[in-house]
Amino acid sequence: MGTDQAEKLRQLIRKYRKDQYHHADVIAVLSGKGGVGKSVFSTNFSIALGRTGKRVLLIDLDIGMGNIEHMLGHFTLSSVADCIHDHLALHDAIFHGPGNLSFIPGGNSLAELFQIDERNMNIFLNQVDDLKKNYDYIILDFGAGVNQNMLHFLLAAKRMILITTPEPPALADAYSTLKIIGFHYPKMDTSIVINMVDDLSEGKEAWNRISETAERFLHMTIHWLTSLHRDRAVTRSIKEQVPCVVQYPRTRYSIEMKLLAGAFLTQKEGFPKVRQDTTFGERVRIHFRRLRGGKG
Repeated sequence: MGTDQAEKLRQLIRKYRKDQYHHADVIAVLSGKGGVGKSVFSTNFSIALGRTGKRVLLIDLDIGMGNIEHMLGHFTLSSVADCIHDHLALHDAIFHGPGNLSFIPGGNSLAELFQIDERNMNIFLNQVDDLKKNYDYIILDFGAGVNQNMLHFLLAAKRMILITTPEPPALADAYSTLKIIGFHYPKMDTSIVINMVDDLSEGKEAWNRISETAERFLHMTIHWLTSLHRDRAVTRSIKEQVPCVVQYPRTRYSIEMKLLAGAFLTQKEGFPKVRQDTTFGERVRIHFRRLRGGKG
């Protein structure tokens, strides 16, 4: 009997440790400029990643826009902004869209998110850290460019995916974004997706150009994820307010997105496994104080 009780106790301890250290990876998705398909990417990628068996939560942090709920045709009364200012429980703001997508809309007053007082920010971050126990990935869809008011959230993410297109202005804006990130955190785990290409060589050439420049001048390593071809089905799906991977699963974009989700997981497994002893909320607070001249 004593042996059975000891074994049960060991099982409880193992479960406690697993729960204690199970933290969803927080992935930041951003772009150097608007119009490169960032929010479309975040939505379809979240669904494709979820279809691999991963538990995924998408949070719209595209300031003042609320693009994701418009693309889903799923208009809600609750948003991240309500969780900040009215202390709505974050789990009560989660909605379920097509393709088993869990998401929290940004709302129309999200610009205030990064100007909240420290008390409200702490309440919000505590809920995010608690919510991470229920997911494998939390995807944060940031606005275009890097706003100084949101930089501490961005730097706290475990991994960043930068979306751009092969056009020179888009690449220039993407590089400007990398310069800001590299100045504050050159070791940020950064991957790039070249969107709306006409052929694979165009995407690879664009990645080579930006990655070599970043390596030389910023001392940043930019990982290659993939290129996504220009596909009319994406435009149709936006008009129909249903994600392309759900509405048109056999189109080129949807197939490439499925392959991308697999490549993302494979790439992650290829990196050294580093245990993070700080939570996302703790890292946000550290960067928050550091960026404002305080002690981190």
